[in-house]
Amino acid sequence: MQDWVRFRLFTLNLLGVVMSVFKRFNGKRITSSHPAYAKARWWMYKRLNGKVFHQAIPEAITKQEAELAERQIIKTTFNHNYGVADSTTTLASFIEAKYRPYVEQNNVNKGAKNLYIRLLLGHFKKRPLASISPQDCRDFRSKLQTRQNKRKKVSELSPSSINRIMSTLSKILSLACEEGILDRNPMQYVKALPEPPPRRRLLNEKQKQDLWKELEKDTLLYRLIVLAVNLPLRRGQLMAITEDFIDFENEQVLVIGSKGRPPRLVPLNATATKILKAMIEDGQLPFPVKDFRKRWYTALRNAGINKKGGTREENYHFHDLRSYFASELIRRNTNPLIVQNLFAHSDMSITTVYAQTDDKLLLEAVKRLDEIDDGESI
Repeated sequence: MQDWVRFRLFTLNLLGVVMSVFKRFNGKRITSSHPAYAKARWWMYKRLNGKVFHQAIPEAITKQEAELAERQIIKTTFNHNYGVADSTTTLASFIEAKYRPYVEQNNVNKGAKNLYIRLLLGHFKKRPLASISPQDCRDFRSKLQTRQNKRKKVSELSPSSINRIMSTLSKILSLACEEGILDRNPMQYVKALPEPPPRRRLLNEKQKQDLWKELEKDTLLYRLIVLAVNLPLRRGQLMAITEDFIDFENEQVLVIGSKGRPPRLVPLNATATKILKAMIEDGQLPFPVKDFRKRWYTALRNAGINKKGGTREENYHFHDLRSYFASELIRRNTNPLIVQNLFAHSDMSITTVYAQTDDKLLLEAVKRLDEIDDGESI
C-alpha cells in the first residue's frame, strides 16, 4: 500500500497536479508584481516522502519551462528510487556534459583522453549508459585486442594500452553512478589484462660507446641526445625549449607540462648549459628537427643496437634515455627521492621503473661483503 501511495504522489507531480515553482530575488520569494520579476531566477521547492527538493532552475525562462524542469527532476528521482533505468542519457551525451569537464578540472592527459573517447564512441556510439553491460565492456576489450596499432603498423595494442582505455571507460561509468544515472559500474566485473614486466632498458658500455660514436656524425641529433641524458624531460618537452624559457643565471629551464602536469622549472647542469648556449648561437632553438625518427633509428641500427624490423622489446627507444638519466644518477649515489622529484613523479614506484642498475654495479655491491669491519678480507 505504501508503495502505491508513493507511486500516486509521483504520478500527480508528473501530471502537473501539484507544482511548486516560483521566482526568487535576493534570497526572497517574489510575485509577478515585484519590479525585478522579469530578471529573477526560477526556483523549485518540494518536500516529498522526506526528501526535499530546493534548487534553482537557471535554464528556465518561462513558468512552463520551470514546471517542465521540475517534472524531469522528480521523474529522475523516481526512476532512481524504484530501479527504473535512465534510458535517455547516452554515453556520448554524458561524456560531453560530465566527463570532458572532469578532464579539464582535474588536469589529466587531455590528448590521450581524447583518443580514448574516440575509440569508446566509435564502439558504443549513442547507446544509453544503462544499456551497457559487463559483457559489452568485455566485447569492447576484445575488439581492442584485435585492433592494429597504426604507429607500429603490424603489432596489436599492448595490454597496458588497452588497460588505460578500459580505465577511462570505468571512470566515465563511475561518474554516471555518482550522478545517479547508474546504480552500479559494469566495469567492476571486468578484470584488467595481465601486463608483462617492464623490460630492461639499459645499454651496456660497448653499446654506449658505439652509439655516441655514431651520434657524433649528426651534430643536431647529438645535441638532442646529450640534453636527453642530462635532463629529466620527454622528447616533446626537449623539442619545445626556446631561448626565452632558459635562465642561465639561476641554472634552470622552464619546460612545458606533460601527461596533464603543469609547466615546471628543471635545473641545468654544466653539460646541458654548454649545449643550449651552442644551440642558441647556431639558431637551433627550438629544435629544427623534422625527420627525427628516421635519423634516430638509423643511428641506433648503425651502432648495432637496434635491428631492422625488431620488436618493441628488442629495440631501444628515445624514451629509454630516461632510464639512462635515472640510472646514471643512481650509480652516482643520488638519493632516490631527489630522482623522483626531478622526474616530478607522484609515486616512487613510477620512478623505480626508470631507475635501474646494471650488472657491474650489482657486482660491486655484493663485493663489498668480501670485506670485514676492519678492512681485511674474510
